[in-house]
Amino acid sequence: MASFVSTDYPQEYGGGVIHSLIASMLKSGLVEEVLAFTYGVNEDDIAPFFVNSEEDAAKIVLTSYQPYSLARLLRDYVDKDRKIGIVVRSCDARAIVELAKRSQVNIDNIYMLGIECYGVTKASAARGDIHIHPDGTDEAIILDHCLRCQYPLPTMADISCSFDKDVTAIEVHTKKGEQILAAASNLSPIEREIKRDIAAIEERARQQQERDFGSLEDISTEARLDYWFSQFDRCIKCYGCRNVCPLCYCKDCSLDAKRSLIKGGEVPPETLFHLTRLAHVADSCLNCGQCEMVCPMELPLSKIFHMLHKRLSAIYGYEPGMNIDDLPPMGAITEQEMKSGGLTLD
Repeated sequence: MASFVSTDYPQEYGGGVIHSLIASMLKSGLVEEVLAFTYGVNEDDIAPFFVNSEEDAAKIVLTSYQPYSLARLLRDYVDKDRKIGIVVRSCDARAIVELAKRSQVNIDNIYMLGIECYGVTKASAARGDIHIHPDGTDEAIILDHCLRCQYPLPTMADISCSFDKDVTAIEVHTKKGEQILAAASNLSPIEREIKRDIAAIEERARQQQERDFGSLEDISTEARLDYWFSQFDRCIKCYGCRNVCPLCYCKDCSLDAKRSLIKGGEVPPETLFHLTRLAHVADSCLNCGQCEMVCPMELPLSKIFHMLHKRLSAIYGYEPGMNIDDLPPMGAITEQEMKSGGLTLD
């Protein structure tokens, strides 16, 4: 791992180093533009933006609290032949890897610069303007799905950046990561190696998963179904969960009324609406929480998707977004596995 000094860490986590990396990527022509959150007219005005000049690189926001997934913007608005950089958290990077497996993006042309993530806060989910030091974040304001996440460092990106006091540690993971680092010849390595200790965050994730899933795992199948069906009965079928999910990409969705699987004009929709989404996405659920954050009825959608994913992961040993060569189990299931049975959606 190569480590570099950041000159303005107290102002913006890793800003000196990461802004230099991004400016160098643009100057060298390694990428044509960089997709990231940027400041607008002031620090309260934050929005995703395609940065294409060295000067604008300094406007990029490097805190991890922005609730929206840039992976979906990348998928929907970037030509596959265009070389682009993107500033990602772990859930963004993992979504890009999963989209690449489904031929929705061309990962060979995507340069992922990962930043250490501390979780989306309840305030930033509503406003998008909160800035909290990584070592002093109050867990009471972090959303539950972020507390469940055991991947604070985006090691599946081309490079990942973690922060320790006045130092930014950069770890290279791919050949493209080496290209990013080579473009930034103005950065000076330091002698000591820095290793971000994430054991406490991983333990926090384990405990949060036990809290969120344990009470439901301990009750009967009938009681568990009653709980989830009662939640689904509050659904107003706004399609927000489908529309925001980075892994929902079908142009002709089976949940649309015109497809006749789900009746049009019926609210709440029949339970098949939610079970269909579960069947389509649960094996690759990233626990990014996008579905739950946009739900106007505050359904615990990320909980059921993440809970079912953990069951599938225990069976198939598959963790989405970690390795480009690993295929989703429900899309690569063998005939022997089909016949073995033993898996239910309760």
